[in-house]
Amino acid sequence: MMRMTLPVFALSLLCGLARLHAQTAERQLNIFGYFQASLGHNKVVARPVEANSFNLQQLNLFLQRDLATTWRAFVNVEFVNTYSSFRNWGVLSLEEAWVSYHASRQFKVKLGLQVPTFNNLNEIKNRTPLLPYIIRPLIYEASLNEVIALSEFLPTRAFVQVYGFIPWRNWKLDHAVFVGDSPNINQDPRYGQTGVDTTKSFLVGGRLGFRSNVIKLGVSASFDELDLQKAELPPGISQDERESVSRIRLGGDLSLNLGRFMWESEFVRVNYDDDNPILELSRNFYYGTAGYQLSERLFAYLGYWVTLEKALPVADRDLTVRTVGLAYDFREAVSLKAQYARVRFEATKPEPLKDLADYYYLAVSVVF
Repeated sequence: MMRMTLPVFALSLLCGLARLHAQTAERQLNIFGYFQASLGHNKVVARPVEANSFNLQQLNLFLQRDLATTWRAFVNVEFVNTYSSFRNWGVLSLEEAWVSYHASRQFKVKLGLQVPTFNNLNEIKNRTPLLPYIIRPLIYEASLNEVIALSEFLPTRAFVQVYGFIPWRNWKLDHAVFVGDSPNINQDPRYGQTGVDTTKSFLVGGRLGFRSNVIKLGVSASFDELDLQKAELPPGISQDERESVSRIRLGGDLSLNLGRFMWESEFVRVNYDDDNPILELSRNFYYGTAGYQLSERLFAYLGYWVTLEKALPVADRDLTVRTVGLAYDFREAVSLKAQYARVRFEATKPEPLKDLADYYYLAVSVVF
């Protein structure tokens, strides 16, 4: 009996390996990515402050594999600001690791760490070669994460999302609903496992939009609860005055494509439901970019971006950017860019301050 079983087992094993090899050949692991390297010069207008700096602004490494006809796995690792752990430069982060199920164009599900759908740019902000900018609209610029609290403006992590679109005549109705952790993530190993939510609340949100070949528009919203016990609040707020507050983000986006002309714009408003008369928290962001396709490969644009942040009683600041730029598709996988920005910074707290600076950038964006 044993002599008959072993050949059958060996034959079955070989057949299984053959099928596995065939499936692997059909559904190979794809490794690809983008990076953008830049040279910047900045000068403060009122003071003799100037600087030149090369920077590997951002690199995203993607791993993707089709597990079956309707299933796909995806991983996104992001390196920012010439990352080096040895030199304490920049940031390395696992931005995405998810599996998706595509039942139909109306119904898709994505499970795992992901960037949720919110406004127009949130999901595609890391595609640097496909965007004309060197410095992107401020709340989408990962290299500014140490200057602007980007995660305060946008939902950056979700773990479940249901999305898709419904065709109607020449229109498509886009819909997305997502769920994720609240912002109360433990960062101190002395208080238990890091990287996990420390409260029972969730982040919930979504987007509803319409699009055609000419226009794309939508509204977005998200809700979560911020535990002020763990938040970095002004020193003037005592421990007894801290509590959990609800945070609502509202967003809207409008994009137009009219021949050679392009327009895209968004707004984000962040409101905190806080009854504390001492504390006022709010954030607002607006941007608009007008572009024109000068030739098949050359694109020019003008932009106006505004960021407003309040953390009263100690902080109240505005950042306004006027920018102009060019993007040239040097070849299929390489884009050359130039950008100028006039940046105005104003603050009324902690003390009145006004600053004006000029920024000049050159960059190359590469798909690999």
